[in-house]
Formats: sequence, C-alpha cells, structure tokens
Amino acid sequence: MLRLCSTSLSRQQILKENGIAFTQCDNGFDEETLELSNPRSFVYTAAICKHKKALETYGLELPLLVVDSVIECANTLQRKPKNQKEAEKFLQMQNGNSIHILSCCILHSSKFYLINLSKTSYEFSSFNLKDLEVYLQSQQWQNKAGAVMVEGFHKKYIKKQIGSTSNAMGLHFEAIQPFLELL
Repeated sequence: MLRLCSTSLSRQQILKENGIAFTQCDNGFDEETLELSNPRSFVYTAAICKHKKALETYGLELPLLVVDSVIECANTLQRKPKNQKEAEKFLQMQNGNSIHILSCCILHSSKFYLINLSKTSYEFSSFNLKDLEVYLQSQQWQNKAGAVMVEGFHKKYIKKQIGSTSNAMGLHFEAIQPFLELL
C-alpha cells in the first residue's frame, strides 16, 4: 500500500491497472507559488516541493508517491490551463508540432528514496478544427498539463512517439515498477 499524493485520475488509473494498492490524497502544495518558466526546472522543483509538503503532512507511515508533469512546446512551459481560452492557446501551439511531456516522480519509503525525471515526446499532425472545438467544449482538457490527453483527443494525431505512454499520462510506471516490489 502506498499514498498517491495527487488528485490525478490518470495516475489513479495507471496504479489500478497495474494492481497497486494505494490511497489517494492531495498534497496541499500550491504550484502557483513557483515563479519558474523553464519546463525542466519547474517540474523538478514542483515535485520536490510537493514531496516536502507531503512528508510534513503524512510522514512515511505509508510510502509516498509524488508526481508532477508539464508540457514543453516550442520551448514554452504549458501547465494545466486555467480556462478554455488558455487551453485553446496551448492546443494551437501543439497543432502540427512536437511536444515533450516531462514528469518528475518521487517514491519515498522508510527503505529508500527514488526520484525520476522522464520525458516522452510526440510529433502531431494537424488537428481537425471541428475535433478541436468538440474537445474544448467537452471540458476533458481540464486538469491536464497543456490540455494534453494522449489517450483521448491527441491519440489520432500522433505521428511519432518517443518514450513511455504511462509517462505521457502523468506517471512513468515502468520507472518505478521495480521499486514497488521493495515496499
């Protein structure tokens, strides 16, 4: 059993699909306090800060799993869009371009501390504008870094993928899997 310090439904789904027992909670860290624009620096720092807050709040009674993900598109940081207008802006930048999904994961138990920074890259074909409008209206982009949903809207536009799909969904499961056996 571990403590997933994230409210992400995608991360929850990944753990469930892999038969990992967990409890889910919010870690309470406000990412808005970070004034970083470099995607790699942001994702790393956010994960470190979330871990610190989770450790203070919950301790290590259960192993902690803390994750943060961001999108890098055209050397620009894309976090969770605040509204539909921002989601549309992010998606227009991604349209026919490449993105990098960066995730930083910390798995911490009384036995070990693991930190992993992973990248999954996608090259997209041009989005159908009607599909884009339907996606925006669906609100499925909410709580998704860069409004990216590789298992949904973006899936049919993928021309090339380098890296793990689980990482693209917010948790690089293959990177932590061997360590879960040590819990």
